[in-house]
Amino acid sequence: MSITIEAIYEAGVLKPLQPLPSLKEREKVRLTVEVESALDRLLQQPIKIDPAVAQEIAESVGFSLLEG
Repeated sequence: MSITIEAIYEAGVLKPLQPLPSLKEREKVRLTVEVESALDRLLQQPIKIDPAVAQEIAESVGFSLLEG
């Protein structure tokens, strides 16, 4: 069985952010730890931009995808 969870490392202990109902107390598991960067956290949120600014950027020659 394989599950993926998010956890916080605190005082030498990994603390799950949600319950783990499929595990029994004192059950042995194997962990793979992947550290989430600040950029990863930022990219999980949609970027909000004022529609007028978006239009200005879209129409700007400096940001054109067609210009070399």
